Amino acid sequence: MRLADHFRLVAAIVGFAALVCLSPAANAAEPIVVGVVLPMTGIFSTYGKPYADALQIALDEANKQGGVDGRPLTMIVEDSQASNTVAINALNKVLLEKPAVIFGPGMGPPILAMLPTIEKSKIPTIAGPSSSSVTEKGAKYFFRSTSSDAVGKQDEARFLVDKLGKKKIGILYIDTEWGYSARDNVTAYLKSLYGMAPVTEASYQPTDKDFTAQVAQLANAGVDAIVTQGYPVDEALVTKQLNQAGLKAVQIGSGSLCNAYILHLLTTEEVAGKFCDSPALLPQFDTRPQMQAFVDVYKKLDGFPPGVYAGQYGDALTMVVSIMRKVGTDPDKIRDGLASTSFDGVFGTYKSDAKGNLWSSDVIAEFMPDGTMREANRFQAN
Repeated sequence: MRLADHFRLVAAIVGFAALVCLSPAANAAEPIVVGVVLPMTGIFSTYGKPYADALQIALDEANKQGGVDGRPLTMIVEDSQASNTVAINALNKVLLEKPAVIFGPGMGPPILAMLPTIEKSKIPTIAGPSSSSVTEKGAKYFFRSTSSDAVGKQDEARFLVDKLGKKKIGILYIDTEWGYSARDNVTAYLKSLYGMAPVTEASYQPTDKDFTAQVAQLANAGVDAIVTQGYPVDEALVTKQLNQAGLKAVQIGSGSLCNAYILHLLTTEEVAGKFCDSPALLPQFDTRPQMQAFVDVYKKLDGFPPGVYAGQYGDALTMVVSIMRKVGTDPDKIRDGLASTSFDGVFGTYKSDAKGNLWSSDVIAEFMPDGTMREANRFQAN
């Protein structure tokens, strides 16, 4: 063989090898990016690390099972802090990493701010804010991993009136979109179901620590039941001050009150006899083997038992992985899978409605004197 022919042959072999290396089969092990935008620092960090930990557990389990067609999953986390602007910037950073799916903050305001970018990017995005409005904007690529206040507050209204016979219901809520969602939904269901109205409504700022005036307003109105909705730290403070004032009215708190208890912001004595509204019973009190297995893994990672909302992020990622194993990583196919798939997770069955709500049931749990919780009511939306 002439020397020139030899070099041409070598070049051809090298070129073929390069093509093979660039082929999909050769890149089968390229990681699949899961984008995550959560408040890892700041006043809302209780909605950050617990959610990221649940996602990490689901991601690790998926990778133990071989990932998706041999491709491992990797998680890119950006901090949304307590700012809508920072949340949008964090989302844009995540999008640069070409994610197959994104998980966003579990609060309404940052999700509402992010929706235009989510829709423009056409990357399916999942988050767990309960605020009703986030799935009322006609977004095609956003899915809610938990139940909305339209479900939870209907459950609360029915429970207070039908089961407990309460007639003078007051509402105490944080002065944010999350609080307005509780106020508006409770008010609407009391009117539509019973022709009733709250006897009083009081609000407070996220930075408030003294709720003397609001508690006095509730007492003066003669309430026999109080609906509270805030974030874990402030709802814990509200509960303490309601106790200190000696109000005998039944208190039914939001999912934040459930979380405040597992984060040890409230003692057993401070919550005994009260209720909290949540998409499911707190995992540590759910005796099913698959739930207790999840609780054990989570506690080793986080140090605390998992909350429901955080845990449902893990279920949602497992749902996405099951869809990708069927249709691949094309965002539109993942989106269509989320819209049409029925999936059995650790917490139960997820199935999207026409608005992107993946979960449609609610539980009202009672705090017991022995430190446990019991399911006082379960509601399934139509």
